Amino acid sequence: MDELKELTDVYQRLFNRVKSGKLTLPKKRNRKSAVSSEEVRSKVWIYLNSEDAFEMQDEMRGYLFRYIARKPELEDIDVDRLIKRFAGIELEDFGFVRTGKVTVYDIIHFYRGIDKQLLTKSLVKVYRESFVGQKTKQDIEKLLPLNPIDAYPDARCLKRHFILHVGATNTGKTYQSLQRLKEASHGIYLSPLRLLALEVQERFLMDDVMCSMTTGEEEDIVPGATIMSCTVEKLHIEEVFDIAVIDECQMINDRDRGYAWTRAILGIMCPEIHLCMAPEAEEIIVKMIEECQDTYEIHRHTRDTELVFQPGMFNVDRDLKKGDALIVFSKKKVLALASYLQETGVKVSVIYGALPYQSRKEQVRMFVNGETDVVVATDAIGMGMNLPIQRIVIMEASKFDGVDFRDLEGPEVKQIGGRAGRKGMYDIGYVAAAEEPERIEALLESVTPPIPVIHLGVPDEIIRIDQRLDDILLTWKSLPVSGIYERSDISREVNLYRMLYDRLPELKNEDYYACITIPFAEIPEVTKQWLIYCVSYFTQGEDSLWFPARNPKNLDDYETYYKILDLYYQFCTRFNLPFEQELLSETKSEVAKEICNILVDNLKKYGKKCKRCGKALSWNHPYNLCEECHALPPQLRKLGGMHMNDWRNASKRQNGHVQAGGYDKTFHKKNSSGKSRSYNKPRNKT
Repeated sequence: MDELKELTDVYQRLFNRVKSGKLTLPKKRNRKSAVSSEEVRSKVWIYLNSEDAFEMQDEMRGYLFRYIARKPELEDIDVDRLIKRFAGIELEDFGFVRTGKVTVYDIIHFYRGIDKQLLTKSLVKVYRESFVGQKTKQDIEKLLPLNPIDAYPDARCLKRHFILHVGATNTGKTYQSLQRLKEASHGIYLSPLRLLALEVQERFLMDDVMCSMTTGEEEDIVPGATIMSCTVEKLHIEEVFDIAVIDECQMINDRDRGYAWTRAILGIMCPEIHLCMAPEAEEIIVKMIEECQDTYEIHRHTRDTELVFQPGMFNVDRDLKKGDALIVFSKKKVLALASYLQETGVKVSVIYGALPYQSRKEQVRMFVNGETDVVVATDAIGMGMNLPIQRIVIMEASKFDGVDFRDLEGPEVKQIGGRAGRKGMYDIGYVAAAEEPERIEALLESVTPPIPVIHLGVPDEIIRIDQRLDDILLTWKSLPVSGIYERSDISREVNLYRMLYDRLPELKNEDYYACITIPFAEIPEVTKQWLIYCVSYFTQGEDSLWFPARNPKNLDDYETYYKILDLYYQFCTRFNLPFEQELLSETKSEVAKEICNILVDNLKKYGKKCKRCGKALSWNHPYNLCEECHALPPQLRKLGGMHMNDWRNASKRQNGHVQAGGYDKTFHKKNSSGKSRSYNKPRNKT
């Protein structure tokens, strides 16, 4: 059937029903004053004869159904021509957003009453809000099993046995699991971090166990390897193993990455699976295993070294000892504190999340070999970093979690503090705090409640539904899920898709999804490069991708460049593109070396300084200004290089005065005409 005639007939029926009083329009929330009949006639004439009628579409919808259909004096308007013109523009707009073979008939007859929405909404809006949502929901429900465990039928056919290693940080869970993994003929280690995946590979190779490694950033395939060490997202779900180790399983509750642990536990095909976890994950993971009708046993691990909290407020100038690890919660604080310590003669190793693996490894080596006295690190040290640390000092009682500043929580304090003490080196591990020691001690000794929910990832099957990808993802996210499961956050994927769709509106959903699920650091420079790679590849082909240009000048530039190199590798491997592997490896090593050189030789440049006068500040000074500059009147803070006493003396010399008891009273300065004007109104004397 002709779509224009179909849509015209719909609007004609709606018009007739409104005119006869059988259909009433909803009242406007912000009702404007009524327009005159002459104004309506004038607007209709312009609409029928203008090439830019699209801009008047919403206005004309109101005129058509709220005025023309209900006012007898407007019967002289050619309604048939007006409705046909109106329907034609709506259909043209719909043509730009429809997916697949969806027609006007499909939308109008999808469910009863949808046509009434056209009285107040455009066809495109009705399509996106009602038809797409309902249709996509039905399509997803047809594809997805009611129970998430049924999404992995091959694993359900296999007899699997789980060994749960339950214990706090530094209790030997992972060590014992890896000892068993060494005996595998085809085994896998699934890590939460690429750092851990690399460390396990190195440990196995040192023990003459052939082990390959693959993470999102790099790959090292060892000939004859019997073990694969990789990050948990890199699991090939269709591969069969004889022994598997999945580390840090309490991360199944992580809203961004938890789905990867859910997928691994439900779907890995392996008869013997070792799960390493904190105690709070035990209950919910046992439920998963029992639902899958697999067998399990639990091994509980306890610390071999005692963990003791040192009461009182830690003072970095008074209490610091060689071998301490000082924990802050941002790269900026790490650099500021490390610089402050270096200025006092303390040799420092630096560890934070953005630090490349090679740079981090070198910093660890320096500390282990005694070339540095202390470690200054973020909470990146809390997961899998096996350093010879006797005392962990938590320097801050709150952190920025990406959304807001919040107090530290029990699990993270225990994860970080648990790194203190090392079997065979220190019989006792100590934890101290520089802020709120009583609360930090209580968190360290607290019992973490069981994990309430675990996260499900986006199933591959729904990506192929014939709708826009953001509609599919948002509909999937909105669907209820029962039991112990919760759907993962998909805001990152939706935002990246819309950014890409604006530039490449004709790709298949599979191609969009391949692009938006490439892991990369979402800082402006790297996101911009990701978008350039996407557009170049899909418009010009594989030869359009060039090796990232090198122009770093400082620490931030080098770290950003390293992230872009990671993106280059990720993009090429995702789409099986040839890339300059040797050049990439050499360049990353050079960049990591430069970063290490900066951290060793130029840390003082990253100390905290007054933004106005350049005076050195304490690493944890709460402001960007020193106390003197902060105390200046606001209009004088913009003037650089002048401290309080300098300003007082200068003000006295410039035909002015400073009243007793206050520098913020009067400051006179002669203008170009020689007259003196007051910057601040003097306060009356009492």
